[in-house]
Amino acid sequence: YKLKNGLTVYLNEDHNETSAFGAIVVRGGGKRDPKDATGIAHYLEHMLFKGTQTMGTIDYEAESVYLDSIAIKYDQLGKIEDDSLRKAIQNDINRLNLKAVEYAIPNEFDRLAEKMGGTWINAFTSDDNIAYFNKFPGNQIEKWLDLYRQRFNKPVFRLFQSELETVYEEKNRAADNFFRGIFDYFGKNFFKNHPYGQQDILGTIDHLKNPSLTKMKEYYDTYYVANNMALIICGDFDIEKTKPIIEEKFGTLPYSELPPTLNINEDKFNGREFISGRMSPMKLGVIGFRTVPANHKDKLGLRFIQEMLSNQYSTGLLDKLSVNNKLLGAGVWPMDNVDHGGLVFYYVPKLFFQSLTKAEKVVLKEVEKIKNGDFTESELEVIRLGMNRDYQEQLENMQNRLFLFIDIFTKSTPWDDVANYPQKIESITKEEVVEIANRYLGDNYLSLHSKTGLPKKVKLDKPPYDPAVPK
Repeated sequence: YKLKNGLTVYLNEDHNETSAFGAIVVRGGGKRDPKDATGIAHYLEHMLFKGTQTMGTIDYEAESVYLDSIAIKYDQLGKIEDDSLRKAIQNDINRLNLKAVEYAIPNEFDRLAEKMGGTWINAFTSDDNIAYFNKFPGNQIEKWLDLYRQRFNKPVFRLFQSELETVYEEKNRAADNFFRGIFDYFGKNFFKNHPYGQQDILGTIDHLKNPSLTKMKEYYDTYYVANNMALIICGDFDIEKTKPIIEEKFGTLPYSELPPTLNINEDKFNGREFISGRMSPMKLGVIGFRTVPANHKDKLGLRFIQEMLSNQYSTGLLDKLSVNNKLLGAGVWPMDNVDHGGLVFYYVPKLFFQSLTKAEKVVLKEVEKIKNGDFTESELEVIRLGMNRDYQEQLENMQNRLFLFIDIFTKSTPWDDVANYPQKIESITKEEVVEIANRYLGDNYLSLHSKTGLPKKVKLDKPPYDPAVPK
């Protein structure tokens, strides 16, 4: 249901659990980062652990003088390229930060959550959303609701300098992951227009070196509004006792008009579009087909195709390629985003006497089997049973259920699609699978070949600041 201010609420009472799981979800994510300030949504996620005007500080009025000055200095830093001038501004930031930190109480949000028995305190930023969540005893639900309401009531972006180093380290770890490098490169060529490919959730190095607290505040004011957020609670609690508390705590969240949706089109690939590089310690290939965004009517048929190719039981057509020693490995995963979709294959050729081109043909040959209907009704029934089992297991696990609700809200999935999923699985026919395979897995696709070698990595050095130690 929704509150009058537009906040979406999902409540799922289940006393088979001894705890409750709660989350706040915000639509937007990395795709809504400003083009000149990528990484802002992720950065903001980190800062929302730092407290508010009443939490995380011993004297906000005194602290705010320094915090306001720090924000101004960061805006100045983003406009300066001269190294000596940048160094001077960074010294000013450091001096102000050492003063501000005298008033900060680090990790107070975490400690308050832990005091009520909370665990699993975490958050994430994706292309399409930002989510904050944790597990807690159901009899502490009023405290939990109060804490999370306070969290989004005039948050303060304090201890920014220390969190800057944390984000830098995340970026450096990502640079060390060659798989991530390959798929970032693939994504830029797959989504040539949309932020899904043209922007990095962690942000570019230049933007991370010049963070803007002003733009972070603008992002918060734009997207962290009731009609763009959801409150989710499932597990051991009482719905009827909880609803009035939610109304009291969250009914005052502000409503605001939202920016228009991102109507950014992607052209079809013109035949087989090819890119290459030396980005991995072994030969590796990737193939991507454009499909459909989340909630499209063909999504379920594409899920069938995915399961027929690769599944957790290792019985898919691609799974058998490595079992039968035709490839070292192969798999498939969906790009199941709000605005655009895709089906992406990866494969690893055999070490000797098998080129990437030959390995690519081996993979596409398995795809042709589905397009030609070269499978039996009994094989399709096995897929149905596996998908139904996955669905039931997901609902039995409260942690998975929480993430299901997060996904439902982010993608605006109709509840009937979730509740009737088993019946929809049963209704899929062989003819539909073949038709969908031919519709989307045709001759227009992107192919990437990565030969042996690793690209040059650019590391983010820690900013030249003296460490700020809260008192």
